[in-house]
Amino acid sequence: MLKVELHTHCNLDPKDNLIHSAKELIDKAKELNFDVLAITCHHKVTHTSELENYAKDKGILLIPGTELSIENKDVLIYNVTNEDIKNIKRFEDLKILKKSKLEKNEPILIIAPHPFHGDNCCLKEKIIEEIDLFDAWEISFFYHALWNPNKKTKKLSKKFNKPLVGNSDVHTIKDLGNTFSLINCDKNINSLFSTIKSGDIKIISKPISTMKVLYITFRIIKSKLRTMLSE
Repeated sequence: MLKVELHTHCNLDPKDNLIHSAKELIDKAKELNFDVLAITCHHKVTHTSELENYAKDKGILLIPGTELSIENKDVLIYNVTNEDIKNIKRFEDLKILKKSKLEKNEPILIIAPHPFHGDNCCLKEKIIEEIDLFDAWEISFFYHALWNPNKKTKKLSKKFNKPLVGNSDVHTIKDLGNTFSLINCDKNINSLFSTIKSGDIKIISKPISTMKVLYITFRIIKSKLRTMLSE
C-alpha cells in the first residue's frame, strides 16, 4: 500500500501567500513516509525535472498537477503541463483535454476537491452534472466532529459509485498527514491512476480541532480579502 497525498500547495502558488518551498514539502513528505506526492498550485503546474529528481532521491513519486478554477469551481487535474491547461476556461474544455489525452494513451486524472464544503469555489452539485468528468471525489481534512461536509460526499459517492481519495489540501506544512490515502498499486503514474479509478483506496483521516477550524476559516477569509483588494 502506497501512502499518497494528492492536494498540496507551496510558495510557488500564484494565488496563496505561502511560506514553505516545494523542496521543504517534499522533505516533510519523506519524514512522514509518503510514497507519492502531488503539488497542485492554483492555475499553474510547478512540476520540474529538478523537483521530480529531488523527490525520487527521497523515494517519492512526484506527480505533476494543478488546481484550476473552471467556471469559478475548483478542480484538481494531474499529469498535465502548463501548455495543456492554458486555454481551459469551461468544463467542456477540460472534457476535450481529457478525451485527447486518453486517445493518445497519456494518463490523466481529474479529482473533485472538497466538493460540499461551504465556499462558492466548491463544486457542490456540479459534480453530479459533470459526473463522468471526475475520476474521483475528495475527502478533505477540513472537518470537525460536529461539522463534516464529507458526509454528503460519502453518501453521494455510494449512490453514484464514485471512488474517494483523502487529501490534506496542504497550505501550511504541518497540515501534511492530517488526511491521506493508502493505495494498493505500483509506484508509477499509470498504476496509480488506474487504481484510483477502480476505487482500491483506504482513507486515513481524523477530525481537526475547533481551534484549527477557526484558524483555517480565518486564513480563507484573509486570502479572499487579499484577492479582492488586488483586483
